[in-house]
Amino acid sequence: MTGVTATQTGARVRPPLSAAEQRTLRAFAEAMAPAVGDLPPAAGPDPAPGTVDVVDALEPLLAAMPRRSLRGLRLALRGFEWVAFPRRFSRLDLPRRRTLIAGLERSRSAAKRDLGLLLRLLAGLGYTNDRRVAEAVGQRSACAVAGPEPAAPPEAPLGDLEPAGDEEECDFVVVGSGAGGAVAATVLAEAGHEVLVLEAGPYLDRDSYPEEPLAAMVGLYRDGGLTVAEGRPAVPTPVGRAVGGTTVINSGTCFRTPAEVLGRWASEHGIAWAGELEREYEEVERMLDVAPVDPETMGRNGQLIREGAEALGLSHAPLHRNAGRCSQCSSCPNGCRLDAKRAMHVSYLPRAVAAGARVRAGVEARRINFDGERAAGVDCRAGVADRSRLGRPFRVRARRAVVLAGGAFGTPELLLRSSFVSPSGELGRNLRLHPATWVGGRFDEQVRGWDGVMQSYAIDEWKDRGVLLEATFTPLAFGGAWLPGTGFEHQQRMLAYGEVASTGIHLSDRSSGRVAIGGDGSLRISYRLQRRDAELIAFGIARAAEVLYAAGAREVYPQVSGLVTLPRGRIADFEASPPPARALRLEAFHPMGTARMDADPGRGVTAPDGAVHGAQSLYVADASLLPSSIGVNPMITIAAIAARVGRGLAERAA
Repeated sequence: MTGVTATQTGARVRPPLSAAEQRTLRAFAEAMAPAVGDLPPAAGPDPAPGTVDVVDALEPLLAAMPRRSLRGLRLALRGFEWVAFPRRFSRLDLPRRRTLIAGLERSRSAAKRDLGLLLRLLAGLGYTNDRRVAEAVGQRSACAVAGPEPAAPPEAPLGDLEPAGDEEECDFVVVGSGAGGAVAATVLAEAGHEVLVLEAGPYLDRDSYPEEPLAAMVGLYRDGGLTVAEGRPAVPTPVGRAVGGTTVINSGTCFRTPAEVLGRWASEHGIAWAGELEREYEEVERMLDVAPVDPETMGRNGQLIREGAEALGLSHAPLHRNAGRCSQCSSCPNGCRLDAKRAMHVSYLPRAVAAGARVRAGVEARRINFDGERAAGVDCRAGVADRSRLGRPFRVRARRAVVLAGGAFGTPELLLRSSFVSPSGELGRNLRLHPATWVGGRFDEQVRGWDGVMQSYAIDEWKDRGVLLEATFTPLAFGGAWLPGTGFEHQQRMLAYGEVASTGIHLSDRSSGRVAIGGDGSLRISYRLQRRDAELIAFGIARAAEVLYAAGAREVYPQVSGLVTLPRGRIADFEASPPPARALRLEAFHPMGTARMDADPGRGVTAPDGAVHGAQSLYVADASLLPSSIGVNPMITIAAIAARVGRGLAERAA
């Protein structure tokens, strides 16, 4: 990755990192990943044949990274080069580099620990993308079902995905094709209306999902999977960018929103129907083939979490998923290899198309067109499925309404870029994420989490505190970099990744964030983790460690800066003096609430029927509607509410 490169448009552009920045990153990777066993070595500043060049592997991912984030990364690399001032890091010999990296992990400086962690994660992504690494560990990405495999999709299952000409007209244009947009489009099309669904990302399925993890991140995720809510700590929050939205790359877990949460929506936000979603939930669950995971075939990762829960007398149960008889699903984040997971592109969208809807892929909505207060259509760029292309202008005219379903980031972003001002002033605010972390345990047996169901089992003992544990095996590409140690020690743990079981800790948050447009025109996401929520996450880490030890783990890896392992005898001390929020290594997968429903136009962005307060013929049908954190995976709640919004629209248009 030097000099200039050519895009598919023929334009020549500079690589994301300068030559000096590339040298720093290679020097870091070489120190972290020497050859151990069958693991190949990472390339150094002067790459040698047979080594893993993380810089070349990362180039497409960094090119998809938000500009603001890339600037921050480049500054981090420049700063790290001088962390051993007056010596340059990349000029140090390998032992000194390893000593310096190990020291950062134990540093009292949070900034230094964060800097080391950032480079560890980045280098880890590039390193584990090499197939030789997975082969050395023994990991294979595959899916399997009990019984016959799903039938192959027909050719062009969603019809012609390319826009015809520079303009189209319809009754309803739906912006977004995920759990909300696909369901709303289906309801409207089956009611006899002309529906057009717009999706910025490409159409991919079991015949075309990328094989390499980094290629999947670039092809299936917004920002190449590097969308981040800024704060202390920053919270990576990956969301989908493909036909089917985030349902293509999520775990497939299906929960109904707890009755007490729905009750608060009714009493606090004036949503009278909140407790009347039974019909919608049943329809969605039937359509998505939702069923509990079979504990006998879910694999050792889930079984160990169950055994730990049983040993401690905790409340536990198998998760419900939209994958029917799936018994192995180690490729969920990269697209289901069999499409056994009933994501929207293989469930609702074909049904919508059968009813007459049209789907357009690679079409990014840029601005809502208003005629006074009435939403009359959308200005777009077509041909942008490949992010290297600028695309061409494309306009959609909507005779009846515009329905926004771009998710909790995309919907407020489009409204803000359209200069819409919500009467409540709440647009983009009230962001909830369900901040999460994972805790791993190493066992004296082969767990081989990739041979089972990726997310399989739940412990809900502490649901009254908003803490949910979900047995979730973290794929090597995402989990390998979190393993403790430097150099040979880290690589030995990497080789033993098949002995690691893991569980996620997932919090129903009171903390909140905001989606806004920055001065440079980029999307800005911020999130402030409150002390109360940080302490609850620490509580969850302690409980997860107890579960793993009860199941037989010999060491436990908490995702806490400065804490390499959490010994059994130190759990009480950890709980008595929990780490500060900034020390938690978090991620999130459930953004919601940024256009929340409320019957009062002074408190919400949308009405209980999904209509946007202060506008006409403009509706929302996605996670941004949710008035509060719901505490569980939101996919089928989004779908159920979208069905209600769509049904109301269809009835009013009849």
